[in-house]
Amino acid sequence: MMRERPSQVFTEELSAWLPWVIKIRFVIISLVFSIDFAISQLMQSTRSATSIRYLGISVILWFTVGLFFLIYNQLSRDFLLQAYLQLFFDIIIISAIVHVTGDLDSHWPSLYLIVIILASILLPRASTFMVAAVSFVCMGAVLEMAYLPSLYSDFSLRHPSLSFLANASQTSGDTGPLQVKIFVSLFGFFAVAYLSSYLAERLRVTGAELRDKSGQVASLQAINENIIQSMRDGLITTNLEGRITDMNPAAASILGQNLNVLKGKPIPSIFPGIDFDGHLGMARQELTYLLPEGEHRILGIASSPLVQTESGVVGHVYNFQDLTDEKRREAEYRAKDRMATLGRLSAGIAHEIRNPLASIAGSVKILRDIAKLDDDQTKLIEIVSGESERLNKLVSDFLAYSVDQRFEFREVDLSKLLEETLLLLEHHPLFSEDHRIKRKLPKSPVMAHIDSDKIRQVFWNICDNCLKAMPRGGTLTAEIFGDSSQNASVILADTGIGFSDSQLEKLFEPFQPGFSNGTGLGLAIVYQIVEGHHGRIQVGSTLGKGSRFTIELPRDARRP
Repeated sequence: MMRERPSQVFTEELSAWLPWVIKIRFVIISLVFSIDFAISQLMQSTRSATSIRYLGISVILWFTVGLFFLIYNQLSRDFLLQAYLQLFFDIIIISAIVHVTGDLDSHWPSLYLIVIILASILLPRASTFMVAAVSFVCMGAVLEMAYLPSLYSDFSLRHPSLSFLANASQTSGDTGPLQVKIFVSLFGFFAVAYLSSYLAERLRVTGAELRDKSGQVASLQAINENIIQSMRDGLITTNLEGRITDMNPAAASILGQNLNVLKGKPIPSIFPGIDFDGHLGMARQELTYLLPEGEHRILGIASSPLVQTESGVVGHVYNFQDLTDEKRREAEYRAKDRMATLGRLSAGIAHEIRNPLASIAGSVKILRDIAKLDDDQTKLIEIVSGESERLNKLVSDFLAYSVDQRFEFREVDLSKLLEETLLLLEHHPLFSEDHRIKRKLPKSPVMAHIDSDKIRQVFWNICDNCLKAMPRGGTLTAEIFGDSSQNASVILADTGIGFSDSQLEKLFEPFQPGFSNGTGLGLAIVYQIVEGHHGRIQVGSTLGKGSRFTIELPRDARRP
């Protein structure tokens, strides 16, 4: 007999159903023996003792076969072969039970129907009809044998204990009940096979559709979960009372706290000052959030109702983003725009001032040479000359700032360049015994492709600014970090007077002097040079405690 190759889904169904069929078989065996024993005791049949004995033998055999199949199911992966073996053994044993319990008078031909139903569950539809046909043939053979008296008579002579079978077979020579029994069985077996196989097939199709729909739902749920987990925006859900129920990883990262810490807390304790309608949600707002480490972050937050189809509004969803870097970039863009405007304006003004300034300086010099002046007049002339030179230097610096910078890039060791600047600073007129330079420079060179003269000017302007910020002495710390393959960081920090918040906001704008004798162009030129190297400069300062300049330069500044 050729067995069809089962599909993967069909094999999985077989592997799930076979253990249950084995367990059901044990229940049926127990019921068969118990019911038949009870009937025999109540009817006080003359054949009860003998039939019960042979029924017991059949039941024990059936139990033994069931135990064998239970063990075989754990060892073999050929589930289709197991299904065929179990069903055919069931048919054989049921035929034996029908025979020993009275053939045509037996109560158990209906057990064939159970086998057919189990076949519809375990096997394809065509195989179910084959099992029904085999069951009909076996039952028909058993019943036909009951009407062969000569065979049983000879057998009873050799086995007197089975004489009841011969007596039962000779009770009637009328074959009418046999024909009716066979006809009814034929109709019943195939009717049950048709109906049960049809229902089983429909269940399989429905189950396949359900698995497919379940798989689609699971896939959609997984996609939604992955989207939420992969979002860069923070997402928090709350119940109607405003207590946190869940959050995504981005929310935990932005807030610096995990779900275990925040779960169950009211949302106003996380975002104080938010204003929202408990039913309609909240329009987008910006607020300041304090991280556990003490750092302030600017967050943009909005909320909407959390709606379920069956239950309506069950809570709220809060969506928020960290806007700190965005706000900083906006401030930088505004500063760049202001500086570009000032640069264009200053270039025109500088050219207009420089020409009359040169005339004034020349006239004063001629007047000093041709006129006889007393001491006061000479002093006034010197003041005018000095102020003219100072103003001319200011205009020259401003022109240098307003003109587009030109860079000549070459490979330079930043550590060596900074060391040379610090050495010059130690011979600065303002450098005293109360000043100290703390060097934290790497032993190995930190190479970068830069304009060495321009970067030296950056270092000098910042160091000069730090020195002026420490009029009574202090420490200047110089560090270089070159671990990154793309960037190098230079840090210059002082312990001076620091900057106020208003000074920090306009620190790199021209004509914002921090000291009485400054022009206000030194840090503006620094910013311009760093930007020209596609780098970045940041300043952190606390009034009265000093400032910290961080310069990030790309290793190859020729590329933006």
